Amino acid sequence: MEPALTRQALSTVPGMRDGKGRRLAALLLFLGMAAGCRKAAAPVVAARFRVGLGAVSLSASADGKQLAVACRRSNDVWVLALPSGEVVARVDTLPKPRAVLFHPQGGSYYVAEGLSSVAQVRLSDRRVARRFRPRWRVTRMAWEPASGRIFAGHQGLPLLGVYRLKDMHLETSVDVGGEVVDLAFTAETAWVLTREADGLEQLSLRDMSLKAAALTGPDPRALCLEGAQAWVACHGRVGKAGALALPTEAPSPEALSPLSSTADDGDAAPLTQELAAADQADDAADQEDLSPTAQAEDHRFDGGGVALFQLDELRRVDYLALPGGPVALAVAPSGRELAVACEDGRLRMLDLESRRVSAELDLGGRPSAMLPDPHGDGLLVALSNQKAVLRVRLPPPWR
Repeated sequence: MEPALTRQALSTVPGMRDGKGRRLAALLLFLGMAAGCRKAAAPVVAARFRVGLGAVSLSASADGKQLAVACRRSNDVWVLALPSGEVVARVDTLPKPRAVLFHPQGGSYYVAEGLSSVAQVRLSDRRVARRFRPRWRVTRMAWEPASGRIFAGHQGLPLLGVYRLKDMHLETSVDVGGEVVDLAFTAETAWVLTREADGLEQLSLRDMSLKAAALTGPDPRALCLEGAQAWVACHGRVGKAGALALPTEAPSPEALSPLSSTADDGDAAPLTQELAAADQADDAADQEDLSPTAQAEDHRFDGGGVALFQLDELRRVDYLALPGGPVALAVAPSGRELAVACEDGRLRMLDLESRRVSAELDLGGRPSAMLPDPHGDGLLVALSNQKAVLRVRLPPPWR
């Protein structure tokens, strides 16, 4: 309400024309104006859960009561009770675990570890129930509920592997043009996000054939579906060109692929140049100074932001630039906001109506993975350079 109209309306109330009434009217007017100028509530760290060093992968159990955390630098998996964060188990792994996935039926989890190993660990006694030796090093695992299979990405290879849940038997592999970094599923479709190729690809779950592909933006890291749309976090690259111009074409997988496929029927593939380079990069990252006080200016990457896709035609319809190197994202249930975790250690809330950052939160470390909190209006964020997983509470309009 306008101040003049407020004063006029208050003056009609009995008793408002005397001095006491005028003072009361002034107080009410001040309170109303203060409420109108109040800033939107910001996200806050509601809890900090202790885990090992180098958390790189999160998985929540099907009932939402437990959280598994793969810690690359301390060589272990931590299982936490939710929502308390109490440590249920800590299990040592082979060197440098890369991904963790709860078994959909409960009672165990899978962890990709070592040179090329996937272990199934029982929660009851914390022992390895089975150990599998996939032909390629697994870096990403996701369970596809319709077929009951595990879909996996492989380090340094442009391959999507499809594995049987009960014994990790490789049923098929698909050349997707780049290393798989994230996966999502709809009724009859697998959506595959690839690095190097900077591609989002649509695969039929019936015959695992490639239906369409589109360019995302530089160095995509995470994928989130919301209705008929998909959001992609693009990290950006130092010294590279900015975001691609719209509209984007749908290139073939051959045009997308910077790598050569090693899919064959022979023995396990030897350590390729790509895998050797990936190992060197991992070792360098382990030695890197990961100070949580590092400034955003030290993490500038050209072209970083979030891309919006229309899934029915797999077409990129928008690209919102963001600083800091986006690595993970989540869409609010309201559909009005995006939460974007960035390598510079900040969580940025992106208002989708104004297309601007509405709030920021200093996470106190470098985020590596993020999940919606099964027990609240917020997120669970793993920090790769701190021994912590954060519970972040997000205010409306996140609900």
